[in-house]
Amino acid sequence: MSFLSDFESRIGSVFGAAPQGYTEPFSFKKLAKRAAREMENETYEIDGVDTAPALYTVLVSATDDSLMRPLYEQITYETAAFVTAQAQKRGYAFVGSPLVRFMVDPGLKSGKFAVFAENVDAGTLGRLREEERAFLAGNSSAGGAAAQVHPRGRRQEAPTPRSVAPAAVPAPAPLSADAGLDVMPADVEPLPVASASASTPMPVPLGGPAPVVVPGEGPGSVPVPQTQRRSVPLVDLRRGVGDAAAAGAPASAAPAEPQPVTCLLIDRQSGRTYTASAPSTVIGRERSQAGVVLRDPNVSRAHAELSFDGRDWHIADLRSTNGTLVNDVDVNECVLRDGDLITLGLTNLEFRENPR
Repeated sequence: MSFLSDFESRIGSVFGAAPQGYTEPFSFKKLAKRAAREMENETYEIDGVDTAPALYTVLVSATDDSLMRPLYEQITYETAAFVTAQAQKRGYAFVGSPLVRFMVDPGLKSGKFAVFAENVDAGTLGRLREEERAFLAGNSSAGGAAAQVHPRGRRQEAPTPRSVAPAAVPAPAPLSADAGLDVMPADVEPLPVASASASTPMPVPLGGPAPVVVPGEGPGSVPVPQTQRRSVPLVDLRRGVGDAAAAGAPASAAPAEPQPVTCLLIDRQSGRTYTASAPSTVIGRERSQAGVVLRDPNVSRAHAELSFDGRDWHIADLRSTNGTLVNDVDVNECVLRDGDLITLGLTNLEFRENPR
């Protein structure tokens, strides 16, 4: 039996042995072929030895992740065994035993997946392996890459108190058609508002008596004197015309909504720019947890958090494997200033505060 058929049979046994009677969400035969292709693409000659990548990250949908959570430990073991067998067949070496881990990509639909192979040094591979073990152990009941986890399996501590951004003031509601009428007493009936045609004042001859409007002849018709009106602009509250119209401003214009507070992170190596938004943004490798996703094997799933307190931006390390540095200083939490250099794993990000 070939390596591929043997792997497919073993994976089928893993799903078949599950008490819930799971079925495979996608073809693991295709996954194995893609992992083998990624291995070929990322194998390099190091010190005269063809060295294959030892880190394999499989991205899956949130739905498939929840299905496979209880089986991750066995699935990753079988996948790593297949990769090892393929490398031995070709005479490739590893810096350490291959590590396979599953992560959630919210952009993927159920039944779809992606595989990435990466070369890392032995020390980094060992730290990532311990982090993955702690992750699986901490999620033995909840399970899955979508669940939140505290790296290294440590007990979660209470977050460091910090001030938060002030609550947004709701924008005033636009002026309604009945604006201004509520100030009248409840027992007073509002006066009818005349139409534009009926309210147009008639010319009055200087020094003469008020003109008399004679209705059309008919039985019972009597002369009715025309009411004289002062020459002032009419205000029709039901049409939303008031002080705003007199000032030349649209009556229905609402104040502009405040723009969200953001900051920029510029990758020194690639020049790529990331945007973080207030009140907080997580930086890491796990797409379901991080607002800024870095493709660096040395970056933890949820590595660090940027937060805005209404005045300053802060960065806090989230118990990452390799720590967080600001201007080459290892920090747990600190205030950021424009131009500061943030180092996460092997990635250097320049902090830029957007003007407010």
